[in-house]
Amino acid sequence: MSSRVRHFRMLSWCIALCCVLPGCGGPARAKPVKVDLARKTLTQVLDHWKSGGNIDELRKRKPEVVAQDFFWIKGMKLQEYRILDDGHPENASLRCEVELTLLPEDGGAPVKKTVNYLVGTDPVLTVFREMGG
Repeated sequence: MSSRVRHFRMLSWCIALCCVLPGCGGPARAKPVKVDLARKTLTQVLDHWKSGGNIDELRKRKPEVVAQDFFWIKGMKLQEYRILDDGHPENASLRCEVELTLLPEDGGAPVKKTVNYLVGTDPVLTVFREMGG
């Protein structure tokens, strides 16, 4: 086999490996949270809930927002909310403490809950209530 053919084969293998290996480094990490965008997104999500909006409608927005709050999913209405701090960046999320005033689905008396939301900005906008609150 000529050295030219060997060189061509070696080059072909190198190119093939370069195409395959970039995916071997594990999952891509999200970029650090964009604090201002995270605060704005949290406010928009809570305003949407307070106005009587459905949580699933947020996924149809541009940009899409993925939200999770089991109070909202269970049918509780948000009467009022108060964001208690500026939030604390934690890796790819902003942790914000929020006081919620909820109206139970059965029409009972309003209930106040202090909860934490984790708000992400990459690769999509996310608002998740931390469990336990």
